[in-house]
Amino acid sequence: MPMLVFDFDGVLHDSRERAWRCYQQARTEMELWALPDLTGPGELPLVYQGVLSASLTRWVDFEAAERFWQRHAALTARAAADEPYGIVAELVGPLAGLAAGPGYAVVTGSHHTTVRTLLARDLTAQAMPRILLSRDQPGSKTDKLRDLRTRYGASAYVGDTGSDVRHARAAGLRTIAVAYGYASREDLTTAGPDRILTTPADLAAYCRAHPPGRYSAPAPSRAP
Repeated sequence: MPMLVFDFDGVLHDSRERAWRCYQQARTEMELWALPDLTGPGELPLVYQGVLSASLTRWVDFEAAERFWQRHAALTARAAADEPYGIVAELVGPLAGLAAGPGYAVVTGSHHTTVRTLLARDLTAQAMPRILLSRDQPGSKTDKLRDLRTRYGASAYVGDTGSDVRHARAAGLRTIAVAYGYASREDLTTAGPDRILTTPADLAAYCRAHPPGRYSAPAPSRAP
């Protein structure tokens, strides 16, 4: 039975408050005043649009955007020690159920140690992901998802941004988007996932009612 693959931030873990604080800190440190001054986590969808690597190029050049996201990742990793939450509560049981069956994987743009530490706050050793691929491993998200599809028969990727949807489609996976994460519903709709789930409870029900293995993944295509 193939694995289901999850993004971490915005899907399994609600890090929006931390991401917003670190966005503001990086913007100030780097004096990138052209970037939007976000008033709270609710404005994150303004910058999490389209392909993430190019999402800031409406305001700064690509090189500055790359440096910004690298600094943002470092700041959010450092701030994770004070993060009050681990896994979204509704998803703890479904993840344990997947782990007891085909296993599941996590592919994330966050650092490996940060993600593993936050997962371990609420999951037993037996309920942890079979595979965790982070920004610390080489290759793009598309490359990592394609490898999981080829080597382990991964069937679908659950993400929270249009960028996640595009990576999953390019890797030949079924695309599931959640509307409670970083991106707006409009961004998700534009990306055209196979399905949009509104709440963590919806994702929990999906995991229980639609075990991986029922789907035939489409042929791989190139990301737009």
